[in-house]
Amino acid sequence: MTKQYNVVIVGAGPAGLMTAKTAGESGLSIALLERRTDITRSRRTDAGVIALNEYMFGQIATFNRRTQTLVFPVTGFSLKYEGPWNDNRYGFHFYSPGGKRLMVGDWAELKKDPVKNSKGVAVSKGRLLEGILTDARAYGVEYFPNTNVTGVAIQDDRVIVATDQGEYQGRFVVAADGVNSRIVRALGLNKDRQFLGTTRYLTWAMTGVQPPDAEGLIFVFTMYGTFSISQTCDADHYHVGIMTSDPKDDLESLLERFTRDDPVFSQWFKKAKSLDRPESCVMNYWSPFEKLFYRNVILVGDAFASGQFSTFPSLSAGYQLGHALTKAFLDGKVNEEGVAPYLEWYSTYAYKPGQRTFGGVNFVKYLTAEELDYLAALAPEPAPPTASFVKVFNSILEIYMPLVPRIKEERPEILEKFKRMGEDMEANQEERRKAGFPNK
Repeated sequence: MTKQYNVVIVGAGPAGLMTAKTAGESGLSIALLERRTDITRSRRTDAGVIALNEYMFGQIATFNRRTQTLVFPVTGFSLKYEGPWNDNRYGFHFYSPGGKRLMVGDWAELKKDPVKNSKGVAVSKGRLLEGILTDARAYGVEYFPNTNVTGVAIQDDRVIVATDQGEYQGRFVVAADGVNSRIVRALGLNKDRQFLGTTRYLTWAMTGVQPPDAEGLIFVFTMYGTFSISQTCDADHYHVGIMTSDPKDDLESLLERFTRDDPVFSQWFKKAKSLDRPESCVMNYWSPFEKLFYRNVILVGDAFASGQFSTFPSLSAGYQLGHALTKAFLDGKVNEEGVAPYLEWYSTYAYKPGQRTFGGVNFVKYLTAEELDYLAALAPEPAPPTASFVKVFNSILEIYMPLVPRIKEERPEILEKFKRMGEDMEANQEERRKAGFPNK
């Protein structure tokens, strides 16, 4: 027998949970479907960092340390967080193969006033999601874990979600099931998007890692791979990861090379030990959706993004969608017009035609290790601190543009290589697409 609800939400990540909690609190009947048995187990490689104190997608978040409360002043809600946290996050540092560092934020200076200058707080993402789920269920949301979607059918004014546990029917269906959304694929919505490539991630949880600074997200560019290091919410716990769009890369052996054999960076891991089991994920990247509404199916969070839509914007998006759904039923407009406020927010703040994703440029294909060292050491001062992947590259460009005359005088061959990189951009993107495996 098909179970009937006002709204069926697929996916219990930040966006789906916040949609369910908000709409459930307003009195709508909600079914929340999740393929995982335990949502506290996360396979993301972001170390649970939530960006603070800067605008992203028209939103901003703060963290009240006294009460352990995440506050979202633009959207107008807050979340009590019951779990461990570490707020010493000041942005990014980038290392070249020889250990030269490009600083985005002077972390030593910033951490003199962490409350004012912090750009992020590391939390237990599992504990955060668990807390929101508890609230949602208290508001009457019916939760169905270990439930896999097998199909979607749209019939008149209702949408039916077929699963291995039965059928769920809603006036609206919300696709909150991630960047590889099964709802999106089942409806064929990727056919109008451009496939940008596939990126694989492998992360080790480690203790005893000793980089020069650990107060942010560290990226290391070597001639054999791109690596990341980020401290989690637990003291002396780190995520050490590798990302690649090359299907031939053996991620396990490359991480071993980086942590054990690299002549520069293995020194950071002399006292390191592995914790828990490795975590991995595979992500397909697409051009962003222009519209999030398809015949009473609505997309939210990573399901509409071209890459990872980070935690705090996802929470904000879910909150707005939950209220838009409520208003749609109150106004008797169970259609696209009814959820217009949410769709307008996306169009204003999140949709960027032609958006490209982090990791799309392979610098080591063009530049030598010595040239990368030269560029990393060239910046006269740190770039402005940020935790935004969009802002960080703009900040770096602002640092380097005044340095072009100096580079032209000292190392003109590097500018020629950058010129060639620009000329090859389309060919490189096509190569990346062909190396990927789109799951349409």
